[in-house]
Amino acid sequence: MTVLAQTLLKLGGRSIQFDGGLLSIVMSYISSPLIVAGFAAYALAAVIWVYCLSAFDLSYVTFVSSIQYILLVAVSILIFQEHISMMKWAGCGFIMIGVFFWLKG
Repeated sequence: MTVLAQTLLKLGGRSIQFDGGLLSIVMSYISSPLIVAGFAAYALAAVIWVYCLSAFDLSYVTFVSSIQYILLVAVSILIFQEHISMMKWAGCGFIMIGVFFWLKG
């Protein structure tokens, strides 16, 4: 849900003009369906997160949640056509290897 929320906020943020006053920016946020949906996705993610924390071990859900890094890389490439350097790929690989070992250990 956080990956969806961040994607929606980035897409919605493209239409916001940040050169006006604070009230103008806030009104732009409120009137953007993508930004409102992004905040709603974050709210739903928070509800799901609280449930996961109450149902599972903290160490488990925290490490499993790091999968969002890989999902964000996929969104960066597929939706935003961003370039991902080899160093960033290596970092994602190390994260996933660490998660694998943590969950198996």
